[in-house]
Amino acid sequence: MDGITGGALARLAFWAKGMVSINDARMEWPGFSYSEAEWARMRTLSAPIGAGTYQLFTWVNAAIFIVIAAIGIAGVFLPLATVLFPIPAQTSALKFSLLLAACAFLIIGLGLPVSMRLSAMLVGGRTLRAALVPAAGDEALAAKVSWQINRIMLIMCGLLVPGILLFIAYDIQAGPIITALKWLAIALMAVSTATGIVRQRQG
Repeated sequence: MDGITGGALARLAFWAKGMVSINDARMEWPGFSYSEAEWARMRTLSAPIGAGTYQLFTWVNAAIFIVIAAIGIAGVFLPLATVLFPIPAQTSALKFSLLLAACAFLIIGLGLPVSMRLSAMLVGGRTLRAALVPAAGDEALAAKVSWQINRIMLIMCGLLVPGILLFIAYDIQAGPIITALKWLAIALMAVSTATGIVRQRQG
């Protein structure tokens, strides 16, 4: 039997609820793939969570994360920017972008797990924990989800944030690039939807 705690199992159940909803809509998130056994387990975990409860969880999670992000910006990013770049006009766009990306990764990397932990505790409570029965593989599934989230955050904060800022700072004409990325995103969504439909029919 896994050594997963009740709180961690509740967080996994709320995550499973969201992913199952996406899967039921015949869509997929790139970077978040699961085996048939993992999907079956997530459906079992998400079963005790009603639509209203999950909606409340998302609202509470968003509110808590916004507060954490505000604290991070005011307590980490702004003080560091003031110390490292005392003269804004002489600040290197690359250095500023790297600082913002690092702070974003720190805030999201620490803030999101905290907000999810608090939200699951506040919304789920003892009733949900009592309805969830741990099973073999839950700890590994929770670790996989954590890795997937961290991987996406690393991509966003390490590439997307500084990339956008540098495009703006250096006034790079990115029309063709943006157009290509837009069509790539559309193609990925189409592939995701088609894959979901095929799998739904096979099931």
